Amino acid sequence: MQSELPKPHDNESYRAFEFSEFIQENWIYLGIVLIMIYIVVMYAKIVKDRKKNKDN
Repeated sequence: MQSELPKPHDNESYRAFEFSEFIQENWIYLGIVLIMIYIVVMYAKIVKDRKKNKDN
């Protein structure tokens, strides 16, 4: 016997409104994460520049 693969429409599919709903509910946390990433990137650049200036 050949087993049937599950059909994609039977599974729970991704819906765009779920993503926008997620952003609306969690925008403050997403904002904090983006700010933290920005701070880390800027700090890494500053450290790299200091190291470069120290070598010169």
